[in-house]
Amino acid sequence: MEYGASLLPVIPLRSSPSEKSEMVTQLLFGDYVKIVDKDDQWWLVEFPDDGYQGWATGKMLTLVSEEQAARASKTDARVTANLILPVAPRDTEDILLIPAGSILNEYKPASNSFTAGSKVFSCRQQPLFYDPDSLRSKIDEVAESFINIPYLWGGKNPFGIDCSGLTQIIMSIFGIKIPRDAGKQVDHGTPVNFITEAEPGDLAFFDNEEGEIIHTGIIVSNQQIIHASGRVRRDRIDHQGIYNSAVRRYTHRLRVIKNLAGYRQ
Repeated sequence: MEYGASLLPVIPLRSSPSEKSEMVTQLLFGDYVKIVDKDDQWWLVEFPDDGYQGWATGKMLTLVSEEQAARASKTDARVTANLILPVAPRDTEDILLIPAGSILNEYKPASNSFTAGSKVFSCRQQPLFYDPDSLRSKIDEVAESFINIPYLWGGKNPFGIDCSGLTQIIMSIFGIKIPRDAGKQVDHGTPVNFITEAEPGDLAFFDNEEGEIIHTGIIVSNQQIIHASGRVRRDRIDHQGIYNSAVRRYTHRLRVIKNLAGYRQ
């Protein structure tokens, strides 16, 4: 088995080995993946946590050894909350602007440095990290920083993000790993019986007429939700769903709310 790492800020993953095919998700800086197939210049890669797959151009990925990938999975990785964090390989000025949700392995506060692949990187600003226990008290602060990011199908970064990409990235900032798609995210956590019992940091899921989960967002304070719909926005939520005051109607029908505080995959 071969392994790859993303040492670029963002790498698109597509549904088939072609630049013209749909982007299904993105790799962020510090992601490690298995390489499960190759088709000329394209590599089919798989996330180790949830088995999610997509095609990347091989020239964007950095090959790493099985030992490096295993070490990365076992270290105390920190996930950045900075929307954009400038970093550079040590002793160079090759600045990379990495997005929120990027993984800093073996982060050392004294030197403000971390490892990725076989390289040591230094942070050119102080990275923002959040303790898992701060989910309830800090979720508004973190989620608010994503407001007005435009919606992008398959996106997971501050220049374009979709609804489940938003929830996955924000949960990862608090050390909570959940699958990529809303339809899989809903299978995790503990159900919240009533909207009045929901707490900041809970995830809300919404369905269509066929009962399929088609949308998700993060509950914040004052009975509101932050979600990606057209752009990342804050709206009111009640037992019926999301109420958009701009258009004066409900836009999403509530199916279930899940409490993921303390959840680990």
